[in-house]
Amino acid sequence: GERETRVSKRLIRSKDGGGSSKLEEGDKVEARYRGREKYYPGKITRDRGDGTYDISYDDGERETRVEERLIRKKDRDRSRSRSRGGDDRLSEGDKVEADYRGRGKFYKGKISRDRGDDTYDIAYDDGERETRVAKRLIRSKDGGGSSSDSFREGDKIEARYRGREKYYPGKIDRDRRDGTYDIAYDDGERETRVEGRLIRAKESSSSSSGEKFYLGDKVDARYRGREKYYPGKVGRAHADGTYDIDYDDGEKETRVEERLIRKRERGSSRSRSRGADDRLSEGDKVEADYRGRGKFYPGKITRDRGDDTYDISYDDGEREIRVAKRLIRKIGGGSDSFRE
Repeated sequence: GERETRVSKRLIRSKDGGGSSKLEEGDKVEARYRGREKYYPGKITRDRGDGTYDISYDDGERETRVEERLIRKKDRDRSRSRSRGGDDRLSEGDKVEADYRGRGKFYKGKISRDRGDDTYDIAYDDGERETRVAKRLIRSKDGGGSSSDSFREGDKIEARYRGREKYYPGKIDRDRRDGTYDIAYDDGERETRVEGRLIRAKESSSSSSGEKFYLGDKVDARYRGREKYYPGKVGRAHADGTYDIDYDDGEKETRVEERLIRKRERGSSRSRSRGADDRLSEGDKVEADYRGRGKFYPGKITRDRGDDTYDISYDDGEREIRVAKRLIRKIGGGSDSFRE
């Protein structure tokens, strides 16, 4: 007895005809993403009414106006083996490897908590802890056997952009877990779902000296991988060849790779470390690394915030607040003691 007016055509289907192969909104399907040969699981989010459909893929990708010939209904057996779930489901207590802070290197640990939103808390074997780690940054230690040509997120690689013959340098931005990868190229280009056969590992020009460091060692390290070395000491040595560094200027950095650290030369530490002579005060003439871009501009300290940050009034009229002390150097003295 109910009646409804102005119902959109896309919300209506004929009772007779069309058979079981007709696709409808909400249907679980597999589709050939961007017309490629391989099918990926997802569901129909919109029937465009012209034989094309919008797809929301299970891995988060979306695609609009996909032709019906590129879509097939998902059958139960295949979906269980192909979709993420079942055998790669993560549970509390599982032994895993996770990409610590998304830096591209995986460390061993176990799931300490399942947050229920596809993020997990990890207790690493070396004592570190991390909360709300995305599922895509975690892999099971005893499954998903990595073949000789599998790559990890963060790996430096070369790939044949859009299947061309030439290889271009970049890094793995995302492992789709189906033999394809998203690539962030060094020249700024990005590409999704690149097949493993189009990617090769980049030979590393290992610059590591092979030198071992120990707790308390005075060292110079390349802060955040920059070119310049800064003085500090080893606060912790990890079993995987990385170190936590306590810098002389108060900064701290965890899991610094061995290749970015060198033993400190005796003569350099006295001239490079901060002492009383480079203390900053309001009115001091200084040079500061404007917005951390790497170039220093002259100005003066207008305010000491009391937390090792300062407000700067530049000679060219620009102003900047809360500039970190490490980005400032006095004019005429101790220029080597601040980071560029």
